Amino acid sequence: MLGIIGGSGIYSVSKPAVRKSVSTPYGKVQVEKIRFSSGAEAWFVSRHGKGHAVPPHKVNYKANVYALKKVGVDAVFATYAVGIISCYKLNDLILAKDIVSFNITPTYFDSFAEGIKHTNMCEPYSKKLSDYVYRIGKEKSITVKRGGIIFTTHGPRFETPAEIKAIKRLGANLVSMTAAYEVILANELELPFIGLALGTNYACGIKKANPSMEEVFESVKKAKEKINIILEELAVRV
Repeated sequence: MLGIIGGSGIYSVSKPAVRKSVSTPYGKVQVEKIRFSSGAEAWFVSRHGKGHAVPPHKVNYKANVYALKKVGVDAVFATYAVGIISCYKLNDLILAKDIVSFNITPTYFDSFAEGIKHTNMCEPYSKKLSDYVYRIGKEKSITVKRGGIIFTTHGPRFETPAEIKAIKRLGANLVSMTAAYEVILANELELPFIGLALGTNYACGIKKANPSMEEVFESVKKAKEKINIILEELAVRV
């Protein structure tokens, strides 16, 4: 079964069939079991909560990912609203390929008492499942681009022009306040992970206009129907 983490503007996907609170070692998480019109089911977690009440640096990433594992998902699909640094245009849907995240270090392995744990991150995002999403896009006439390399900052502020220049030199073409946390934790729990980024704004210094949350939410609103189509098809295949 598919697990879904909805990012900015994605606070629901389909009418929930079941809502429940899942207890984890890291806190309780509200999860929704959703049922698509096809009959396929998935578990859904809203990253920022209803109404976007939780800022990126306060999200309980450990609990969210652990809860999805606990309810029995086989893979996780996450959406991100991202700033564009290069390669892409506004409102592009972009499959994440890799992350740059030297300053973001979430982990379940705070002790090596039960053995040394160094998670292999050579393929942070599942190529097999990302290929499914790309093919679904082709089938449904939804343009999905590849090759997203996402740098994650702490937030909740946007980045400075100098920071974006430095991030670009490190090889990232997108910037996010959330992406690295979940993909690292999912890999630690051996959950195949898919990241679908939506280019909601140009990062600071890339264009003359400054990024704004109004711009972000407007982009998500336009893309939500496409994302829902992709999720329903993917839920059938996972």
